[in-house]
Amino acid sequence: MEKKYEFRQFSILVWAITLSVFFIGLIVFITTDSIYSMFSSTTQQTYTLIFGLSALVFIIIGINLYFSKIISILIKDDVIIISNTKENTRSILPKSTIINYNLNITNKGMLDILRIKLNNKNMYFWLGGISFNQENKDDFTNKENLLQQLKIELPDKNVKTSTDHIIIFFANKFPFIMLFIALVIFICGCIYIINL
Repeated sequence: MEKKYEFRQFSILVWAITLSVFFIGLIVFITTDSIYSMFSSTTQQTYTLIFGLSALVFIIIGINLYFSKIISILIKDDVIIISNTKENTRSILPKSTIINYNLNITNKGMLDILRIKLNNKNMYFWLGGISFNQENKDDFTNKENLLQQLKIELPDKNVKTSTDHIIIFFANKFPFIMLFIALVIFICGCIYIINL
């Protein structure tokens, strides 16, 4: 049974570079006295920081949208075909050459990554929704159906590696850890201000 699934594929490298530049720029802006002292009042500094961060977030999203591509995954009886519709390229993966795979599906669709191991090489596909703004039910259903079909077509090859566990940690647990740290810092800041 042939079934074609379409996803937006994001580049992990592009996201990593843009987010690193964002946080490095933020740290430099906050910690450099000469930049920070150019603004005469705290209000100016706050408005500039908010405006700058908002503009940078839109730039980061735009860069990642530009470098993302729409791919289709077609599962046939003996091969898996992964096509890039923008560049009109295809990767044909014979099922006999696939050692193992793992498709990680998260609740919010943040790090849904398909890993396919061929010989000694892992191929990673970060699968997002076709609509960049918001993942809808069809996107989630596509991922669920792809996972079910992979389990049927490659029944003994669904294996989680240590890298897969790290991806799952960053997708499911890490955001809550960061939220907890931010909440603790916020509460400590409020207590400090009250005690001044």
